Parts: sequence; C-alpha cells; structure tokens
Amino acid sequence: MSKKLTFIVVLFSFITCFSQELPPVINFGPNQYSAGNQNWMIDQDNNKNLYFANSTGLLEYNGENWDLYPVPNNTIVRSLKVVGERIYTGAYMEAGYWERNDFGKLQYTSLVPKFSGSISDGEQFWDIEFLDELVIFRSFGGIYFYDQHQDVITKMKNPLGKPISGIFKLENELYFQLVGAGLFKFTNGNPEMVISFEELGDKAIMHLYRKEQDLRIISGTSEFFIWNGTNLLNEEQQFNTEFGNPNILDAVDLENGGIVLGTVGKGIVQLDTEGAIVNIFNQENILMNNTVLDLFLDDTGNIWAGLDYGISNIDLKSSFLSFQDNRGEIGSVYASYEHDGNLYLGTNQGLYYKKKGQDNFRLIQGTGGQVWFIDKVGEDILCGHNSGTFTIDGENAKKITDRLGTWLIKEYDDNIYVQGHYNGISFLKKTASGFEVFPMLENFPHSSKFIEVDENKNIWVSNEHKGVFKMQVNDSLSQIEDIQNYTFSNESGITSSLFKYNDTLYYSSKETVYQFSKTKNDFSPDNLINEMISDIDRVSGKIITEENHEKLWGFAREGVFYIEPSQLSKTYDLNLIFIDQDFRNIAVGYENISTFSDSEYLLGIANGYMRFKDLKVIDPDVSIRLNSVEVSALDAVPEKVKVNESGIFDFKRNNISIMFSAPIHKKYHEALYSYRLLGLSPNWSEWSNSPAANFKNLGFGDYTFEVKAKIGNDQTQVETYEFSIDRPLYLSPLALVGYFLLFLFSLFLIHILNKRHHQKNVAENERSLKMKNLEAEQEIIKLRNEKLEQDMANKNRELAVSTMSLIKKNEFLTSIKDKLEQSEDSSKVKSVIQTIDKDISEEDNWKFFKKAFSNADKDFFKKVKNKHPELTSNDLKLCAYLRLNLSSKEIAPLLNISVKSVEIKRYRLRKKMNLDRETNLTDYILAL
Repeated sequence: MSKKLTFIVVLFSFITCFSQELPPVINFGPNQYSAGNQNWMIDQDNNKNLYFANSTGLLEYNGENWDLYPVPNNTIVRSLKVVGERIYTGAYMEAGYWERNDFGKLQYTSLVPKFSGSISDGEQFWDIEFLDELVIFRSFGGIYFYDQHQDVITKMKNPLGKPISGIFKLENELYFQLVGAGLFKFTNGNPEMVISFEELGDKAIMHLYRKEQDLRIISGTSEFFIWNGTNLLNEEQQFNTEFGNPNILDAVDLENGGIVLGTVGKGIVQLDTEGAIVNIFNQENILMNNTVLDLFLDDTGNIWAGLDYGISNIDLKSSFLSFQDNRGEIGSVYASYEHDGNLYLGTNQGLYYKKKGQDNFRLIQGTGGQVWFIDKVGEDILCGHNSGTFTIDGENAKKITDRLGTWLIKEYDDNIYVQGHYNGISFLKKTASGFEVFPMLENFPHSSKFIEVDENKNIWVSNEHKGVFKMQVNDSLSQIEDIQNYTFSNESGITSSLFKYNDTLYYSSKETVYQFSKTKNDFSPDNLINEMISDIDRVSGKIITEENHEKLWGFAREGVFYIEPSQLSKTYDLNLIFIDQDFRNIAVGYENISTFSDSEYLLGIANGYMRFKDLKVIDPDVSIRLNSVEVSALDAVPEKVKVNESGIFDFKRNNISIMFSAPIHKKYHEALYSYRLLGLSPNWSEWSNSPAANFKNLGFGDYTFEVKAKIGNDQTQVETYEFSIDRPLYLSPLALVGYFLLFLFSLFLIHILNKRHHQKNVAENERSLKMKNLEAEQEIIKLRNEKLEQDMANKNRELAVSTMSLIKKNEFLTSIKDKLEQSEDSSKVKSVIQTIDKDISEEDNWKFFKKAFSNADKDFFKKVKNKHPELTSNDLKLCAYLRLNLSSKEIAPLLNISVKSVEIKRYRLRKKMNLDRETNLTDYILAL
C-alpha cells in the first residue's frame, strides 16, 4: 500500500510540474559563458555585476558579457564574497581577493602568505562571510579571520579539534557547526554553544533563519526544525509530504517570509510563509540541471542558481507567469477562455481544460485537432474547431455543426449567431431544445476569419485576399440581399483583421489601420489610432478588442501594445508591454490575448501561454557604465587603456573600441544602447543591443564619447568618456614652426632668384628686339603670301563666275537653237543656227576657260598628266570641269553634248585612270 501511495505522490508531482505556471527563467549554459559546468557560489557587487565561483575560476557577468579569471593554481573556486570593491575567493589551497585595475579588468592578490603556514595539505575554502569588518574564510580545518585594514589573518581556536561543516551569518551574528559537537556562535569573539550535539545529532545544517523570533534550521536532508531554546522540534512541511527528504545544499530567505530550496536531483522549490509549495523549477519544465549547488538573492529580488551544469536566473517578482509546454503535450495556444476559475485552452492539438484549484490540463474528449475559437457567446460557451462548432459544458464538448472549419462565432440577433468558416458563413439559432443549424449562406464561398455585426444588422466580413464585404441577408438567413466589397489595392491583406472599437468599424493591415466612414461609405487611413501606431514595428495586422471595449491590443516585434482612452483628454494612451517576438513566436496573424477577471491577461504563445496582471510595470533602476576601452593602430592587436581617466593616444593608434553595459536581468527586457562621438558627429546612433562602439581612423583632435541605454520605455543617464588623439609628427607645433621658417627662406630665395632673373632679362630684351625685327620681316613676307593667296582666290572666283556664265550662255543659245530647228521653214533659220553653233563652239569656250583655269590652278594639268600620261586633251577638259566640282548637267553645255554623253565620258575617264568602283571620280580629282 505504501509503495502505491508513493507512486501516486510521484505521479502527482510530475503532473504538477508539467502544467505549472512559472515566473520567467533565464538559463545560461557552459557554452554560453565559456567556463566550467559547476557553479559553487554566487554574489553581486554594487555595480550589479554578478560573480560565480566556477569550477574553472572566478566568473564575472556584467549583464552583457562574461569574463573568466582563473586562480593562480588553476583549481576549482569553491567560495566567494563581494566586500566593497574586492571580490574574495576561496579554492583548493588558495584564498585571496580580486580588485579592478584602471583598465577595467580584475587582478588577483593571494592571501596564502598571510596564513603563516597554517593551511593544511589539501585544505579547501568552502565558505566566505563578512562581519564586523572581518572577512571570514571557512574550510573543514578551521575558520580564519582576515583584517583588511591591518592586513593580517588569525585562526579561530578549535579546542575540540572537530571539522567545521558550515558557517552562517544571521542578524549580524556568526554561527558555525562543528561535526559531532553541535551548533555554535561567536559572542564577544569567543565560541558559544547554541545547540548541543545531543539535541542536534549528526544533522548537517544547510540554512539558518528566524521566524516568529525562533531560530529555524533546515538540514542537509531538507528537514525543518525549530529551536525553542531548549528542544529541537521537527516541523513537517508540505514539501516533505510531496518530495520526501531530498538532499539540499543551500536555501535563501525571501522578503515576504518565504524560502527557496536548492535540492540535489529535484531542482529548485519555492515555499511560502506557511511552507506550502509555490513553484517547482526542475529539468522537466525549465532548468538545465536538477542539482543546485548554490542560491543567491540579488538586489532586485531575482534568484540566481548555481547548478551542477549551468546557471539559472529566476525573476520571482515578475508580473509574468508562463506555462511552457516543452514536451509538446498541449501545443501552441490560439485561443483561451476562463469561466468560474476554470481555464480553457484552444490549441493546435485540441481543447484543453484545467479545473480551478488543479494544476493539470486535460484534453476534452472529441476535440482533438485545431481549435480557433473558445469564448462565451450569448449564454453558451462555444468552440470554433477545424472540424466544426462545439458547445462546451464543463469538461464536456458536443458538436453542433460539421461545417469545414469554424473561425469564430458572433451574436447576430437574439438567440441567433453568425459563424465564420473556411468557405463562407452560416447561422445558428438557439432554441429550447438546442441549436438549429442553418445552411451555408449562398453565393459567398470566401474564408471569413473576422466578422462584425453593426446596429443595422449588416454583416461585415474581412478576407485576406478580397478585402472587406458588407452584406445584408434575407429573413430566412439563407441568401444575400445586398453586398458591397471594399478593397485595399495598395496593401497586402495577409494577416489583416476587422474590429469594432467605440462603435466604429476598423480594418487593419500590417501597415495601416483604416476607419470606416458612414458618410463617405469608405475606409480611410486618416484616424487617430492609425496615427498613434504608425511608428510601431507591427508583426501583423491582427488587432483584438477587449470584451468591454476598453482596450485595443496589437502585436509588435518588441512587445505587445494596447490602446486605451486617455483619462484627461478625448484621445488615447498607447502602452507597450515588452515581450519580444522571439518569446511569443506564435504563427503570424494568429496572435491572441484574452482578458480574465481582475484585469488578468493570457497571451497565447507557440509552446504554451503567458499570464500577467500588472500592466503598469515599473522598469528597474538601471545605470549604464563603461567596462573597457581599447585602442590600436590599423590591423594591430588592441591594447586596453584606463577607463576612469581621459585618454591621450598617438595618432597611429586612432582605432578606438569602447565596451559598455547596463545590467538588466529580466527575461523580457533587453537593454538597447545609443551613442555618439562628439568631435566626429553630433548625432546619436540608432538604438541597438550591441554593447560596444568601434571607431576607425579617427583624425587628430579632442573627442567626447557619450552613451545611454534604454530598458523598456526608460532611459538611463548618459555616461561619457573623453579622449584626445595627438597630431601626427608632420602637424606638430615644432613641425609647424619649421614649415614657417621654410616659408621665410623660400621668400628670400625667391627674391634672390628674381633679382638674377631681372638682370638676365635685360640681356634677353636686347635679343628679343632683334628677334622682333626678324619676326616683323617674316610677318611682311607672310602678308605678301596672304595677298597672293587672296589674289589666287579672287581669280578662282572669277573663273567660277566665268564658267557659270559660259554655261548659262551656251544653255540659252542651245535652247534657242532647239526651237529654231523645230521651225517649219528650216531654210530661213539655217544661217541663224550656224551663227549659234559658231558662238557656242567648244574650242572657243575651251580656250577662254583654259586661260582662266591655268591662272587659278596652273599646276593641275601638269599633275594630272604626270599621273595619267595616257589622257587626251578632251580628258583633260573633263578633269578641269570636274576639278571645279561641276555636275554632268553643268558640264554638258560646256562640251556642247548631252548629259548622257558626259556620263559616258566620265566612265571612260575612270577606266583610263584605273579607279575602282568604290572611288568617287570627282573626289579623286579634287584630291590631286
């Protein structure tokens, strides 16, 4: 029977873990922080840096980057404690402290020489505490007190010679346990027994705390005890009932009186003030490992867990709770509804139900498959499913339609509901005996994912490909009486939605929100909502209206935003809840959020859901700081420089890298940075998550680097770093003086040269006058030649005029001759014709022409004759006329022949000159 009961308890524990809603958890694996698997102790400094006693050294995390510092003997760091500006660490045969140097890095100082040889062989330091200005190191072999001011170490006297299993700081008192001797504390510097071995026995104390003025103890086997000053009383907890007594290595007290336990093999368990289990974190639901080596509560209330494999950060104060279905047993949440404390989840695997007060979800029978919709419509809870429509009653589902895919159900009229399906719309009517199912609406085959009904019973439907339809149906709800289609050709309708807000209809694409105007009977982007969210990087056009129409919800890349009426004006307020798309990761266009009682919200995500209440989350107070500055010459190895003072760098070392961080240990918050370099540009950079700025090839001069961080909507103060880059040697003051002296010397040298040049010019002027006389004579000769050339041109013009006159005269006489020859009395005109023939005699014309032509171009005939000696006098005549660029029609009168005869002469001339067909005869003669 006991075995069966144990099995039931274990099974119940498994189910509880699986379905538990947990605060945000961030995990860091060894590959991420680049150090050993185990992390034995954790602490934090005033700058919010976290430090981890890692199996390979001291591990530092500044919120952006990890740095590992091995101890000198490269052993496992078992303990650490931050005291002021120092980080004390304990390891195998090694203890000391780290301090940050001027370059932003930690440097180690060993305290081993201060122990005066009292460290035993193989001794390890497992605990470090700070009390009364003393740093206390604890090993199994002893307790050591280090006075920082006197720089000396003293060892506690241990008259019993028993191993020391632990030290505990509680309310400015230091307790320690001696194995086999009991629990002690220091009073006025001397050990004083608190609980004897007879009472305590061999119980290993892991945690001390006070409750109701009583000293409380948690043992290494997770037993809870109360010490009333006389007796040690066992206090049974719910934790022990459900988990038994797993080993624990650490526990921390919470501000609200609760406790967090770090177990071996069972993960992390959070208990409330009454010892009841609040949260369980383990490898099944969120952690990377179930063995917890150390727990630490940071200054913002986060729990840091050093695991046997990795590190986890738990944000217990977060207003978010998440249910992560890491094993895929529920799937992606597309719809949710809460009724009387019972939670329904519509997922891609079916409709799941969690009863109030229980922790496990169960699939409602018959609803396996994709669920799109779950909500109360009228007086009924209805479910829109891939296979149709269901009514839901508690844990029971009843299918009422088999239509292909039901996107949603809306009220149309009293007891009449309209349904949007994959392929149209249909109606349901609630009757006393159940639901009456109407046929699909005729002639409307479009997918109807979003539906609104206005006051005139118009049905509005949005379709991703067709836009928005407005329709009126007949009284029988079977046919469309009137339909209008509103399209948005400039934008894609994919992921679009239709919604009603403050009695106004809106259509939203990813880029724009359109408001419907009744007067214009059209949608317009000119509206306040579109104006407010125009700068938001939305991931889809999906916008959801709360049931009470107080808020509009939308989905951006960096978070979920909502719009609500402003309290002090008639406008709206826009608020952003920072949950990055990477954490939501639901299919685009299927984002969903539901409002429950007490203003609680449930956001469906790809592997479960997130629940949150407080929308007015105050971002933590975070400041930005510079971590390191590196300078280098081009392509050289960077060199770290001092961060806490201005830098002056050589001109060649003009490549600057500045690293900064704003520690924010929140899962859904990310620090974004913006910077500028005054002296280079006055403009701030775009917000980025990169914690570094790099500047290449800076010119000489003074610079001021400014950087700020933004967490959510809040910005930090600006952090600055000033530096200068020296002038290059060739622009140094000494070089400039040298340049000035060189300039003066140049002026003197120019004066001397000018003087010599003047003397030289006197002699050259005399030569120049002679040259000018000679040039004048040459100019006279040139003018004579030009006059001769002008005379020649005049003769050419005269020749051309004479030639044209001959042509005109011969043409005129020829025309008269032709008319006379046509006369009937040829005997009377014969003498006239002879006279005309004599007047146009070729020989006479040629003599006149040849004389004029020879005067103008006297060498032409000689050139032609030398090149073509076979040419006759008639050929030379034709060449002369062609030299004047006369056409065949112009040459014919001069030769007193027909144009055709001229062409024949030209052809024969080409043959004699042996010209090919491509060579133009006239061009050839002109070129001679």
